Amino acid sequence: MKRATFLLLPLLALAGCGASPEQRVNAALQEAGLPAKIARCMAGRMTERLSIEQLKELKSVAKSETPGEKMSVKRVLRRIADLGDPEIVTVTTKAAIKCEIGG
Repeated sequence: MKRATFLLLPLLALAGCGASPEQRVNAALQEAGLPAKIARCMAGRMTERLSIEQLKELKSVAKSETPGEKMSVKRVLRRIADLGDPEIVTVTTKAAIKCEIGG
């Protein structure tokens, strides 16, 4: 029995690792002030197309704002453009457009 418990511990630890990248991006977009529906939609599209490193770069957009301040999609996109990664800008812009028009 002890051996079985010992073998299951790493699996249980992995299962409890926390939020998926999509959930983290969704939360960051909502922290930045985007409406929940748009943030969820964008997060799904962004996590399919961007690397983990690129997604980590996006954290700076939400974290550098004043807590509680809401930003428009347009303002978030301007801030993302300042990151200087054309792929992040393209993917995020396309996701924002598709999610804003209900795609």
